[in-house]
Amino acid sequence: MLKKIVNEAFCTVRITTTGPLLVKSGHASVSGPDMTPVLTNRGGKQEVFIPGSSLKGVFRSHIEKIVCSLKSQVVCYPFELNSREMRESISDMTQLQNDYRESCGGIFNQYARKGEENRRTLEDRTDLVYAASCPTCRLFGSTAFIGRVAISDAYLVSQEARELRDGVGIDRLTGGASHGAKFDLQVVSEGVAFETTIHLRNFEIWQLGMLFIVLQDMEHELIRLGSGRSRGLGQVKAEISLKETAGRPGGFVTSTIRKSGEPDNELWGLGRWLNNSPEEDRYGTQYSDFLTLQGKIVRTDRGIRAMRAFIGDDLAHLRDASVENFVNRMQSWTGRYARTFLPSAVRR
Repeated sequence: MLKKIVNEAFCTVRITTTGPLLVKSGHASVSGPDMTPVLTNRGGKQEVFIPGSSLKGVFRSHIEKIVCSLKSQVVCYPFELNSREMRESISDMTQLQNDYRESCGGIFNQYARKGEENRRTLEDRTDLVYAASCPTCRLFGSTAFIGRVAISDAYLVSQEARELRDGVGIDRLTGGASHGAKFDLQVVSEGVAFETTIHLRNFEIWQLGMLFIVLQDMEHELIRLGSGRSRGLGQVKAEISLKETAGRPGGFVTSTIRKSGEPDNELWGLGRWLNNSPEEDRYGTQYSDFLTLQGKIVRTDRGIRAMRAFIGDDLAHLRDASVENFVNRMQSWTGRYARTFLPSAVRR
């Protein structure tokens, strides 16, 4: 299934700083600020950017919080707690175990380590791995399974502006500035714009809802990026760009292979594409995985793909319907747990 394309979704997202932003480079400068933003060479000069890996981490972390708020024990804790030191590093292990499932990647890694046959089974049975993965691992991937979504680096699309900010450590006894604890930060100024692209392949409808929730919260300035978020840094605003990019129309674009059979007034998710009948559920998807659209969205053929661009009221309807689908799916989630679903030879 995952070796062919059944559906795709694309959009370009413009991220504008509404306050100072610092995505730290991790390299101390010999002279100048103690903390500087990450830089890249582009167009013959160095400029700031937001790494796609940072954006993907923020997206995943935010979605995990949302899903845990809707229903506990649905998403996994993404890190393996396979040593006493790691377990002791968690301040509230009981709460973590109440909210999260065991790491999907950790279970699959244990599975593969039991023998070459098990490792080959994981590589060959993508249906089994997908069905046994939690919702966030299905979309963002795990150490044993590649994700469905790709988020590119966000590059400047406006004039760059940076400024210096003073920082100081607070003495816990006096409440004043601690001697020798002053540091300088170089931050991206307010009003600087970046653009990134999001590409989602072989998606279920509720996965569109996942992405729309993050984008909507960024639009409402509820998600901060980078370092120093508790000190007031990292406030941004995001919106889906409506201009054409790389030969694709603006807005939120979905595509299928040309003449694939998807009705003009419907948007099919992976479950509908895969399942020939409601009983066929090898991937843990649902036959009812589709949306009925408000009207017929005109398709545009580009190469082997037939694309539909959602803007205005059509985009708002798609967002609201897919978010509703996501909420319902999470609250009724009965996905198979990897530990009990995998063949008995790989269980503890």
